[in-house]
Amino acid sequence: MSLSRKRGEYPNLVISDVVDGGTITLWRNPAGVPFKEKDVWELTSEWTSPSNIHAAYSKLRDEESELAKSHAFAWDSEVGYLSPFPRHCGTAMHIEGTFHLEALHLIGDLPQALNAFPAIRFESSSVVEDGIRQAAHLFRVGNTATMGVTEQELLDRAKSLFSDLAMQEVNARRALVEEMPRVIEDAIARSIAVLRHARLLSPGEILDLLSPICLAASMGFIKGITANETRRLMRDQLNAPSLPESHTAEDDRRRDARDARLADRFNKRFQTVSLNSYAEECLF
Repeated sequence: MSLSRKRGEYPNLVISDVVDGGTITLWRNPAGVPFKEKDVWELTSEWTSPSNIHAAYSKLRDEESELAKSHAFAWDSEVGYLSPFPRHCGTAMHIEGTFHLEALHLIGDLPQALNAFPAIRFESSSVVEDGIRQAAHLFRVGNTATMGVTEQELLDRAKSLFSDLAMQEVNARRALVEEMPRVIEDAIARSIAVLRHARLLSPGEILDLLSPICLAASMGFIKGITANETRRLMRDQLNAPSLPESHTAEDDRRRDARDARLADRFNKRFQTVSLNSYAEECLF
C-alpha cells in the first residue's frame, strides 16, 4: 500500500535536510609583485540553499569591488585572474556544497549519482574515518574547473547540479518509503540496536550508525532524538581529534579505551530512542 493512500501525504521530504549549505570562494593575487601564497586575498560567502547561490556571489562581488578600489589584481585578458596555483587562475572561484546522501546509498544509486560529476567538471570528496570510506555518506561537492569557464556559467552549473543532486536524494527517500520500506526500517533498527548495545564504538562506526538515524529523524520516523541533535552528534565525531594509527600494544589500549568511552556514552543516550508510531504506519 502506498504511503499516499495511508496518510494522504508524504513524510518530511525537503531539500534543506539534504543540503547542509556551502561556500563560494574567490582568490585574488596582487598585481605587480612576485606571487606569494600568504599575499593572496581570499573572499568567502556562505549559501544555505542552491536557490541563493547567486545572491551569495553578489555579496562577494560587492566585497571584491571594495577591495579593488585600493588594490590591483593580477589579471590577463586571455587567461583571467593569475596565480601560481591552477585553481586560483581563470575565474579563480570555487563553489562547494555539503550533502547527506544516505537514501541514495540505501537504494543503490549513489555510485551513479557521484559518477556524473566529472563530465561537468565537478568532483566529490567524502569522510574517511577509522578506515571507513564515505562515512555517514556525507559528501562535499565542488567545481574543478576555473579555466575556460565564466563566473556566470559556474554559478548556473553549480545551482543546477546541487539542486538536481538534492532532488535525487529526496526522490530516493520517497522510493525507500514507497517501494523499499523494509530496507530503511532495517537500517534504522540496526543502527539503534548497535548504538544501544555495542561495547566498543569508534568515531567512524558512530558516523555510519548515526546516518540512517539522521535520515529517519528528518523524515519524522524517530522518537527520543531530533534531527538537529543527531547532526550535532555527527559533527562531534567529525571534529574530534584523531588518534594515530596503532603500532604498539599501548596504542591499541588507548584506542580501545576511547572506543569504550564512546560506547558507554551512546549506549546510555540511545536507550530511549526508537521508531515511532508514524514510522510503524508508514513502513510496517
